[in-house]
Amino acid sequence: MDAADLDYRARTLSGCVPPHLVSRLFELGHAEEVEFLAGRGEWFCAREQARLLGGKDQQAQALDVLAPYVATGWWKAVETMAGLLEGWGRGEEAIALVRPYAEAQERSALEFAGRLLARHGRGDEGAALPFPGFCALTRFAPMQGRKGPAAGSRRPKQPTARTPRPGPEPSCGGS
Repeated sequence: MDAADLDYRARTLSGCVPPHLVSRLFELGHAEEVEFLAGRGEWFCAREQARLLGGKDQQAQALDVLAPYVATGWWKAVETMAGLLEGWGRGEEAIALVRPYAEAQERSALEFAGRLLARHGRGDEGAALPFPGFCALTRFAPMQGRKGPAAGSRRPKQPTARTPRPGPEPSCGGS
């Protein structure tokens, strides 16, 4: 399995079993075939197999399905695994998984990591990531999940005829 090949096949949907066909295979009761194909490098089969296993509270098996894809270093597989981990209440593991990709400054990883950190009350760490404009993401993230008066206290003002539209993003305090 190769990250570049996985990325090409996933982006172009060529040389692979496309997502709609994976769904159809499951609908028709061919879960064993999907599992077999997942083990042979079919990303969309692996992704769906992992989601289904996780939904059946078989998280370890779900992670095992994705592990060979993550081992290639392919970001999409890492993002999928992190999303599952977070969905299962294992946010710290998700953060630990994506952090090396964010530190390597891959743009998609930076954005995902920043939002993930903000959702887990660690927006200050996200703001430290080298992602231009990230402070815009963290500015309003703390209000997620708040209740009461504080929940609305940081909402952005809607521009009016008298309020100028905002310009470029301010610096997050760095150089």
